[in-house]
Amino acid sequence: SPTPAPWLVAGGLIVGVGVYFGSGCTSGHGVCGMARLSPRSLVATLTFMASTAATVFVVRHLIGGL
Repeated sequence: SPTPAPWLVAGGLIVGVGVYFGSGCTSGHGVCGMARLSPRSLVATLTFMASTAATVFVVRHLIGGL
């Protein structure tokens, strides 16, 4: 990966904090929770997807990433 190691470590820590506060991972909420029609998982999945879209927009259009 052309990404510097400190950035990878920081990204891993951010993901870990998100999993802790979100009480599960994206696939856990998106696959299992949505299959159970869990309102909590619906909100979590929508939050994950919205933050992903916002991050991609910022990196590609505002910062000028690859």
